[in-house]
Amino acid sequence: MEVFHTIAQAAAGAPAAVACGYFDGLHIGHAAVVGRAVQRAKEEGLCAGVFTFTRAGGSPERKTGAGEIVTEADKYAILDAWGVQRVLAPDFSEFHNLEPEEFFDEVLVRRMGARVVCCGADFRFGRAAAGGAALLEKLCASRGVALEIVPAVLCGGVRVSSTRIRELLAAGDVKEAGRLLGRAFGYRLTVVHGKRLGRTIDSPTINQRFPKSFVRLRHGVYAAAAVVDGALLPAVANIGLRPTVEQTDAVNSETYIIGFSGDLYGRQIEVRLLEFLRDEQKFASVDALRARIQADARASVPIAGAYIEKTGK
Repeated sequence: MEVFHTIAQAAAGAPAAVACGYFDGLHIGHAAVVGRAVQRAKEEGLCAGVFTFTRAGGSPERKTGAGEIVTEADKYAILDAWGVQRVLAPDFSEFHNLEPEEFFDEVLVRRMGARVVCCGADFRFGRAAAGGAALLEKLCASRGVALEIVPAVLCGGVRVSSTRIRELLAAGDVKEAGRLLGRAFGYRLTVVHGKRLGRTIDSPTINQRFPKSFVRLRHGVYAAAAVVDGALLPAVANIGLRPTVEQTDAVNSETYIIGFSGDLYGRQIEVRLLEFLRDEQKFASVDALRARIQADARASVPIAGAYIEKTGK
């Protein structure tokens, strides 16, 4: 899959079916839009493309605290798995002042090669978000581009949205968040050195630091699964500030991969959160911490085992 991070990088593209949107969560609603573009591309012999964008620090998205549900790297990995062949993902600042017609002609038609455009009914484009479905329909008709507006996906009668998923994650409801995402919520981050306390209490853990831009998660302990060398392994993850071992305001993921003892420092490891078990707490002694980690591991094993058996990957 080709990924272009600036409009100038993207030379005039081959004829394509293009899905358009921010796609900040890549949930089942986004999958419906991207899926239609991929399907139309297959049916009509076109390239399957996605126009999306990133937001630099200080953008409205960051100011409202709406953190990333997927990291940028994971976003591209998911799009690739969905069958997308070409992605144009400039920063919002690069195109937000373009008039709707200029955005359509220069970005979608010239750079992306759009012959089919797929989007949700709420897709906006152009300066001050002036362009909506009606203008998009007019522009497509006048340029000979097919338009498919994909209906919103409902779950329990409510439209699936990234906002709803963020609310669920903040409340610790990773099971429901996973249902709306169409996959277990997870993250792939670099393993960094910690205090190595886990090794001294027979529960070696991997430490990963969340970027400040990441979505806010409820602090606590989760039944989890970790992906190591392509294998899914049962795990238990603590999300929070590690109050027993240090004083910090940096949010960490500390994961005990049950039955694994290899060296993962410096590697990108994916952790999937399956079910919230309990709130984070500070223990009076290392022995108390050891006992609780083992109890959490016992609680996690059947949950992770069922997930691993069901998904197989």
